[in-house]
Amino acid sequence: MQTALVAVYVTATAVASTYAALSWRRRRRAPLASSLALITAGAALWSLAQAVAVGVDSAPAALTATYLMFPGVAMIVAGFLWHTTVFTGRRLEQLRRRRTLLWVHPVLLMTAVVTDPWHHLFFSSAAVHATEGVTVQFGPLYWVHTAYCYTMIGIGAVRSVAAMRRAVRGHRRVFVIFLAGGLAPLVGNLLTVFADHGDRQVDLTPILFLFTASMWWWAERSGMPARRMPVAYEHVIAAISDAVMVLDPDGRVLDVNPAAAGMLAEVGQVPDGDVVGRMWFEVVGPQLTAAFAGGTDQQTLTAGDGTIYDVRVVRMRTSDGSTPGAVVVVRDVTELERLRAELTDQAIRDGLTGVYNRRHLTSVLREQADRGRLAVVMLDVDHFKSINDTYGHAVGDQVLIRLARELTAVVGDTGTVARYGGEEFAVILPDAGAHAATELAERLRHCCDQVAVVTPRGPLRATFSAGVAELVPGSGIEDLLRRADRALYAAKEQGRNRVVTDDALAVRR
Repeated sequence: MQTALVAVYVTATAVASTYAALSWRRRRRAPLASSLALITAGAALWSLAQAVAVGVDSAPAALTATYLMFPGVAMIVAGFLWHTTVFTGRRLEQLRRRRTLLWVHPVLLMTAVVTDPWHHLFFSSAAVHATEGVTVQFGPLYWVHTAYCYTMIGIGAVRSVAAMRRAVRGHRRVFVIFLAGGLAPLVGNLLTVFADHGDRQVDLTPILFLFTASMWWWAERSGMPARRMPVAYEHVIAAISDAVMVLDPDGRVLDVNPAAAGMLAEVGQVPDGDVVGRMWFEVVGPQLTAAFAGGTDQQTLTAGDGTIYDVRVVRMRTSDGSTPGAVVVVRDVTELERLRAELTDQAIRDGLTGVYNRRHLTSVLREQADRGRLAVVMLDVDHFKSINDTYGHAVGDQVLIRLARELTAVVGDTGTVARYGGEEFAVILPDAGAHAATELAERLRHCCDQVAVVTPRGPLRATFSAGVAELVPGSGIEDLLRRADRALYAAKEQGRNRVVTDDALAVRR
């Protein structure tokens, strides 16, 4: 019996020491490696002390080895608390700020053990027998130490169970393995302390650390390494850049992710972002409050500072059909909307001149034709082919750009300027007749006649011819454009650099 126990303790020492060394080597790569190394190193020390206590014949050496178990116990308890804190997703920075508290128990425990021969408050009595080994009677300090150890391990277990419930489904098995491996030595210690083992005191705790090491080794081999912290739903939500808020059925804030806290702090309703427990309407503006109360699943809202938010409200449903609350996701889409508006504008603009293109011209004509009076001015640059042939296409492009700029400046908000094709432009004038359109076209012609384009051969002054037509009741936009185009060609035939109206052509005919 004695030889078998020594062999088991020595084996446990070897396994725990190996695992401690391997874990320590991974400490820079894995956040759980350091605490795991501390736990298994404590198990190795505990097992070694038990092997000596059981195997030696010297009573003082056996008693000393019994006392030396407790540094290993202290290492395991501190490591277990450290390990579960990190493993369950709590911030490592918080643990580092409180790490001095982890040393309080080991220091007090070692002080009690070292001074025990004088006060006997840890072991009220201790004796070494040839058949029973070391037998002790526990004193009050031992029970205080035991109560502390069980409390800390219980806290770690409760944290692990709570974290397992919060974890994503694929990682819950990691917690089961962790709890099974970590709690097995606790069961062994309870049996050691409170069960009757007959004529020899057998400590099952370090023996069961073989099971712990095996479970955690299997976790690593199965693709769920204990050195990695499991993913919890709070990690997933925290990683989302959108603002996520969880509300109860009455609109009270139950939880927010960091992005939501930051957004609410920027809004100014809650400068510190501490909104949990407050009502929804207390922490956001009236528009967002209306989004939650209105029952609309998705809305796009514009804040007072111009920020545009996409607000989505997802009502949670249980299996019985009740609604325990809602998840509100708010995304800042200001830049997205700006890009969307820019792309939309580019789709209706001419790439060279910046005025509207022919597709948009047709759309505006259809819209304005249904509203009443409407006139169109068609313009064409005179001798544009000669300009390209003489000065080059780059100068020709500059002529078109300057013409478009002048047209836009003169027309302003009274009409729409579009490039109809090539060197031809069109101006749509709603609520205008042929007479007003002709006056505007003449003003445009005189303004453009004064603008010179700089060329290597000197300044170039380009002119244009224009045709004007007014929408006739009962006709369509195709007829309107055809009559304006016919007047334009008449202006060219009459010598260019002039404006001709369709009415004047009708009188001549």
